[in-house]
Formats: sequence, C-alpha cells, structure tokens
Amino acid sequence: MNYRFYLRLKIDDHDWKEIGIDHTIKWDTRDLIYASSGWTIMNQESFGHASDIVSMLRKGIVELSETPQSYTSFEVLHGFGTANKILTFYKDLLEDCNKYPYSELCGEIAD
Repeated sequence: MNYRFYLRLKIDDHDWKEIGIDHTIKWDTRDLIYASSGWTIMNQESFGHASDIVSMLRKGIVELSETPQSYTSFEVLHGFGTANKILTFYKDLLEDCNKYPYSELCGEIAD
C-alpha cells in the first residue's frame, strides 16, 4: 500500500487547488521516516501548513545523507534502496514546501 502526500491551497470558501507534485511513499516505510526525522505519519487528511514540516524534512535529509549506516536495518526490512527512496522523498517534498510554505500538506492512501 502507498501513501500520497500533496500540497493544496484554498482558493475560495469551498474550493481547493492542488499545487506542486505528488509525493508517494510505501506505507510500511513510516518507521524509517520516524527514525530519521522524528515525523510521525498517520492516516489523516491534513498535516497542517507545509512550513510546519520543513525542520523534520531537513533533519531526515541530514540523517540519511550523513549516517546512512544507522538505517541499514530498514533496508533489510523494506528492501535495498529504501533509504535512498526516502531521501529523495524528503528532498522533493522539502522543495515543494519551501516553494509553497503557506499551502496545506495533505495525505491519503493511494493504490
């Protein structure tokens, strides 16, 4: 199962517009995300403003870039290359969050 993150902006009282790109992870890799960044991901529609998650994304990038050996157990559990996929996820989501800091970060289960 996958989980999709996206950013959206409210354009009037009832309409939202998705912006940026979709950011998808395997649902099972939430444990690696928590271990490397401290971000607890639950199945919820809104995670708050994009700017609220920036510090955790930066922490995750530093952790996976500078101490990848600390996360080898997650590679065994989730497959070789998982840490690099999460690192790419962090970098791409950080880019969108920096570009659209006042947008709302949302998530949903995806196929």
